[in-house]
Amino acid sequence: MMKIFTSYLFTAGLLLFVSCSKKDQVSISSQEFMAGSFIQDGDTLNSKNGSNGRAIKGTLQAGETYYLSSDFSDATVNSGDTLVVQSGVKVLVVGPSSGANAIGTEGHAPALLINGVFLCLGTKAKPILFSVADPALKSDPAKDPQDPNTDPAFKGYWGGIQGGAGCGDIIIKWTRLEYLGGIAPATAASRPGQARYGIFVNNPSANFVLEDCWLYGSKNDMVRPAGCKFEIFRNTFEKVGFTAGECVNVKSGSVGDIAYNLVIGGTGNAFKSANAGGLSPQSNMNAYNNTVITTGFRQAKAGEGGSIDFENGGRGMAYNNLLVDCAYGLGVRGGGGTTPAADTINTKYGYTYNYGENVSMTTQFLPVGFITVQQPSDINGGNATTPGANNPSFVNYSLPLPATVNFNSANYAGGYDFHLRLNSPAIGKGNIAFTPYAVVKVDPVFGVTEITFPGKDIGAFQTNGSGNQH
Repeated sequence: MMKIFTSYLFTAGLLLFVSCSKKDQVSISSQEFMAGSFIQDGDTLNSKNGSNGRAIKGTLQAGETYYLSSDFSDATVNSGDTLVVQSGVKVLVVGPSSGANAIGTEGHAPALLINGVFLCLGTKAKPILFSVADPALKSDPAKDPQDPNTDPAFKGYWGGIQGGAGCGDIIIKWTRLEYLGGIAPATAASRPGQARYGIFVNNPSANFVLEDCWLYGSKNDMVRPAGCKFEIFRNTFEKVGFTAGECVNVKSGSVGDIAYNLVIGGTGNAFKSANAGGLSPQSNMNAYNNTVITTGFRQAKAGEGGSIDFENGGRGMAYNNLLVDCAYGLGVRGGGGTTPAADTINTKYGYTYNYGENVSMTTQFLPVGFITVQQPSDINGGNATTPGANNPSFVNYSLPLPATVNFNSANYAGGYDFHLRLNSPAIGKGNIAFTPYAVVKVDPVFGVTEITFPGKDIGAFQTNGSGNQH
């Protein structure tokens, strides 16, 4: 195949060459990467000249605004094509708020269907936004805590980012994604007639990077790696799942790292490894240095969901995780129930910091029905912990929470600061004697920006300033 070479200039003046699809001319300047030609500002990405759906490729130009219309079906990046989203871009979903064709309903929740390559390259100074256009449809943070039954965060207005079975790499950096999980059309290849996952990748050969993003509001799983090599670093997950759904639900064909993420108010688990789907390799997640808060309370299935879970042949590692006021602690399934056992031989965990402020939480640090074993390195590792013991001491998130708190709606980040105070018992208690899987190359455009190694402080925020940057 003929290759078109791309050069990009580092400040040190080093000139490198990379190859891309023959369908897309690409170039990188010291400021922005682009592929093909610019798509016109204000364009409707899923319709052209009234078409119902549209194939798109090229570049959404920095700082411009684009639209997805609920009147039309998905915008598709075809195999061999590339769509680049530059810094500061806004993609807004528009459509009626009520009636038979209301935004988010079946046939009116468009997605980005990725069969080619998707590069979403926001920056800390200029993040990218995917949201709805109508302010009246949005959740009002001033009303938090809100009843999940009426909170717009869980309405699912659009179909998110859906990787096809033969998709290329999906790279998402410094992007805010909101109101995901719209109902898929009856003809969809994945989840027809059901709420779509926020981000779905199912090609074991593809690279998937999600770093420094803020993911707000979904009906079900926010991220489902159902086949890919993944690196999920330094993200914030807020209001994920209505009555079911994980923040990251790792399935067969998927292997990678999940580290330095903040999860608050998830419905099911923050992170799960379950080898369903029949793909190779075996599902394998390395979850370390994450902070998980008030998660697991809206899960409709009793005894499921709460923090970190290994089940159904899934494997992996879990170290240095800070679990605060979750319905259940770290869970390893051992069989004997309706859910098959994890790959217990190849699942390793420890250095878990549990905090719970009532007996219903502290007696589930080792969840009933699981075979999780207290490790000597754990803080509050057993089910006999006194409620409120070993407060992790966040900068401005006071624990214990008021007695009137309904944990079903304690799901918002607000203006809280989850960094550790200098007197926190989580400081210096982490395990740094293991290495990330690092299955995706380090690259400012085509890979992970940084593999952040295990931190000495338990949780997502390190006292040396590394880790989660939100």
